[in-house]
Formats: sequence, structure tokens, C-alpha cells
Amino acid sequence: MLSQMNYRKETQPHGDELFPLSIHVFETDLQSTVRVYCHWHEEVELFYAVKGEAVFHMDTETFLLREGETAFVNANRLHEVEGIDGQEFTFLAVVFQPRFLSGTSLDRIQQQYIEPVLSSEIRFPSKTERGTRLAEKTAQAMQEIRNLQERKEPGWELLLKAELLKIWQGYYSAAEKNGGKTDASTNYRVSRMKEILTYMNAHFCEDLEIAELASQFHMSESAFCRFFKSIMHISAVTYVNNLRIAESCRLLLSTEEAISKIASDCGFRNISYFNRVFQERMHQTPGQFRSLSAENRTAI
Repeated sequence: MLSQMNYRKETQPHGDELFPLSIHVFETDLQSTVRVYCHWHEEVELFYAVKGEAVFHMDTETFLLREGETAFVNANRLHEVEGIDGQEFTFLAVVFQPRFLSGTSLDRIQQQYIEPVLSSEIRFPSKTERGTRLAEKTAQAMQEIRNLQERKEPGWELLLKAELLKIWQGYYSAAEKNGGKTDASTNYRVSRMKEILTYMNAHFCEDLEIAELASQFHMSESAFCRFFKSIMHISAVTYVNNLRIAESCRLLLSTEEAISKIASDCGFRNISYFNRVFQERMHQTPGQFRSLSAENRTAI
């Protein structure tokens, strides 16, 4: 649902201590350009494109994720999925704690095959390339993971873990010629952006100006705007407006407050500007949006 959009570090648990993994299938909303909003989390995530294609942003990298391909998102990496206008995009996401693969002990699996990936000493390919053996094997494993989770036959957890290990081994083999730590400049830029996103998420309903943001992070306005757009691929103003529109959608569906009050509570200075931005973003007026029942809103 729109109320579940995430723009910062994700704190929602994935699975539990005994089975730290969750599986999600998403059919994305054609009315929304951004299909998965920028966030990061401590878990590793695999995105498998079931249908269609979309633009994938990961830290400072951007690539097209096509049907049949899988993106690997390492722990604590910023990531966002941007749709292509008018195109459907359905994907399967498997999110899990890396320790799920090795257990609680620091065994050889953890030391040799997992820790070097988490520390970026070994870098897995960002995505599988359609038509390659790695893409085919990963797609088969992702589809089997989905089937196992749906059927839940006796011992399904064992088989699911086995499929994840197959995927990890495939990526590990492909990464042998692609090793090396992430450069310090990229690490710094991504860390800085996480600080900025966390601050914006906490203050977007306030009278948040670019000058204030720039000052908060000891940059000039022009330097701040360039830095933000170089990583997020949109302007800081657009990003703040996206946060505000998402919150207004939540309030429109969950309260009976007047639209003008919701606009004000979400940080918009006047109702005309709110209406214009809302229509640009959601392709309908706030009133039209409110008239739709929550269950008819497609999850993002």
C-alpha cells in the first residue's frame, strides 16, 4: 500500500529469528513511475523480473533490469526501481539475512563465501544478463523459491535454502574475476546520501528549504543539488514532493480530514500547488484518489 512506501533505512523485519527470510511478489502500479522507492536495509535482497522491465538504481549505478534477469542487492546498499511509462513490471523479491546461508557459527561458508561479499572484497555482479547461463540458473532457482513458499510441503524450508545456496554459488563463480573493494569515494558518497535521506524523511512535512538542507550538510545550494541529483537521478525538490505526496495519499485513504488540511500537514504551502503536484504525480486529483477504496490500490 502507499502507506508502506519507504525512503530511508528499512526497519521492517524480514522473517524472524528462526527463519530470517521473506518473499514478496509485486505487480506494480502503472500510474506510478517509481515502483520501489529509494531505501536500504541490513538484509541481502534478490529482485527477479517476472514480467516487463524497469530501471534499477543501486548506489551510484544505474541499469535496465529486463524480464528474466535478477538484480543482487548487497546489505546496506541504496536501491530504487523506476518504471518505464506505460509498461507493466512484475517482480519477485527475496529478502534474507546473510547468516541464513551459514547458520550462527563462523564456519568456512561464512568466512570464505559470505563475509568477503558483505565487505565488498568480492563484488557480485549487479545483475544477471539475459541469455547467460547464470541468468538461466538464477531464474530457475527464483521461480522454484516462489513455488516452494506457495506450496509449503514438508521440508520446504530445506529446499528453499538449497536454492538460495545455488544462487549464491552462481554469483560467487561469476564474481571471481570481478573482485575488489568499492572505492572510498563511492563509499563516502553513498554514506553521505543515507544521512541526507534520513534527515529528509524526518523533516519533509516541515517548511523544508534547499538552503536549509545544504546548510545542514555543510554544502552550498548548488553543490547540494548537484550531489543529490548525481545519486538520486531526480532533484531534491522532486524528492521532497514525492515524500509529501506519498504521505498525503496515506492520509487521504485513512482519514476524513479536509484536503486543504492534509496538504498543509504534509508540508505544502498552498492548496493550488499541492493539487498541481498531486495530479502530476498520481494522474488524478486528490478528490478522485480519495474516492477509490484502499483495497483497489496496487501495492508498490
